[in-house]
Amino acid sequence: MAKAAVAAGPYAERRGRTRDLLVRYPFAREVLDFYGALLGVQEQAHEEARLARPGARDLVAYVAEMVVPAVVDVSMAAGPLKLREALASRLETTDPRDLVAAWVQGKEQVMVDRYLARAALGPVLEALGSEAAASCIGVRDRRHCPSCGGPPQLSYFAIPDEDLAAGGRFLLCARCDSAWGYARMTCPGCGEDSSSLLPIFSEEGTSSGERGSVVRGLQGRLEGYSDAERKAVFPHIRIEACDKCRHYLLNVDLAADPAAVPVVDELSALPLDLCARERGFSKITPNLMGF
Repeated sequence: MAKAAVAAGPYAERRGRTRDLLVRYPFAREVLDFYGALLGVQEQAHEEARLARPGARDLVAYVAEMVVPAVVDVSMAAGPLKLREALASRLETTDPRDLVAAWVQGKEQVMVDRYLARAALGPVLEALGSEAAASCIGVRDRRHCPSCGGPPQLSYFAIPDEDLAAGGRFLLCARCDSAWGYARMTCPGCGEDSSSLLPIFSEEGTSSGERGSVVRGLQGRLEGYSDAERKAVFPHIRIEACDKCRHYLLNVDLAADPAAVPVVDELSALPLDLCARERGFSKITPNLMGF
């Protein structure tokens, strides 16, 4: 990504992009408003962890005690009704340490447990870096994060270094937000690399959409957009799927929109998630908001 964006810090960058997308995508207001409120809590957790430097052995207890309560508070104040109800019910019977530990250990979790653990642990892992990430349990291979063993949340094409070169493809970790290089036209879910089994779905009006499978009628599903406009809603995002494992993820092309922040843009692209699900694919990893 651009050096200026990195220098500004990840949370300033995410806040700014969230504000921009609120204007661009009014249909995503509920998700983006909530995410914007959560970012304030996560940024504070990031800064406090950077100063406190809890050890790997204390990671779960630190996150459960110092971060989870603030995540719960902002979620109860700004989150959707179903999340508020699920949190209130879950916390009556569950120790937050168990939820955080399960995410650290890579265990299967119900949506509300995964949300709470992920929202609280993520900024701490980002702050502490490789040593804390190494304490997480998970497979270290090309399809998983080399730092923490977590699954990929999304992929993105970097901005190329040279005018005539294609930018590299990277996967972004759902657990610690690290990125690692990954081959194009290879499924991050199962490793399949036969192009005939790797459909790509892009909107009509994009270069990918003109060449490959097209997500038609997206504008007509959204308030403020009409099919007659023939204008892509997400010109820089496409669905990358696999007919072998029936998984997919979203890919963000930074060359098509250099201002994009993949983790934020992916949250706003729920209509593309719905299109993928309609075709029978399931996401490798649901994002922070459960999509």
